[in-house]
Amino acid sequence: MTGLRVVEEPLSWVPAGLKREEWLLPAPEAQPDEAWAEKVNARLWRGTGFVLVRGLELGGLTEQQCVERCARIVGHVCAQVGFRLQRSAGELLTAATAPAVPRTPDTSASVTPDGDAQLLLPHMDRGERPRPPRLLALLCIRPASEGGESLLASGPALHDRLAVERPEALRELSRDFRFGRGPDFDRVRPVFRRDGRTLRVHYNRYWIRRGQEETGTPFGPARRDALDAMERLLHDPAMVLSLPLRRGDLLLVNNSAVLHGRRPFQDSGQPGTGRCYARVWAD
Repeated sequence: MTGLRVVEEPLSWVPAGLKREEWLLPAPEAQPDEAWAEKVNARLWRGTGFVLVRGLELGGLTEQQCVERCARIVGHVCAQVGFRLQRSAGELLTAATAPAVPRTPDTSASVTPDGDAQLLLPHMDRGERPRPPRLLALLCIRPASEGGESLLASGPALHDRLAVERPEALRELSRDFRFGRGPDFDRVRPVFRRDGRTLRVHYNRYWIRRGQEETGTPFGPARRDALDAMERLLHDPAMVLSLPLRRGDLLLVNNSAVLHGRRPFQDSGQPGTGRCYARVWAD
């Protein structure tokens, strides 16, 4: 059962307590060296749990070349900690797969899959393997015309606030949930789980809902209430950091410590001008 406190203090943060130098790094002028990769890894695994690398030069590169450059940089960082890329060249996330939609008063997208331009509440990426990827990387090739800021929330900080304000919800979130559905994605794990001295967070309301639907048994009141308590925290700006990404910004996230999402966005609809990101997973 998850206790009332976490051990990894640097990974437990709220936006008001963060300093830019804790998560912002300038892009390397040439190929990243070992010292630069060490700074990235220190922040990912022993610091804030995320890094924003600012100012990668993308001039003259096609979208696919940007994906490949992202993968090379992530591969260099991961080599220091023994991780490998889940996808050798990554993939593109474009406005073509995330069309602009009208904004509504209720834009909670904790149950909305990737590809919807509404609010996407912070969540973990599920990945393509039996376990979630340890590292997520997002390279901004083109930001949206309006909105689309990245959202980040510390899993340990969410845990600690629930321990104080909603201990009964935390107890429920420390029990197993089914993520996803089907024989290849029958994943069962709690939202908050101890792994030795490490607290891991596994939260993606969309996949939790799909996994439960596959069982044919609705959630009971305690389960729904616990998930709603988590979702309310993810709407709280005191818990969620909002970061606008520029072209050439590379966001790296410890996928088992920091949840990520994005604000609603709008694009002009003109070909070649819409929001475009490269995504790479590694573990």
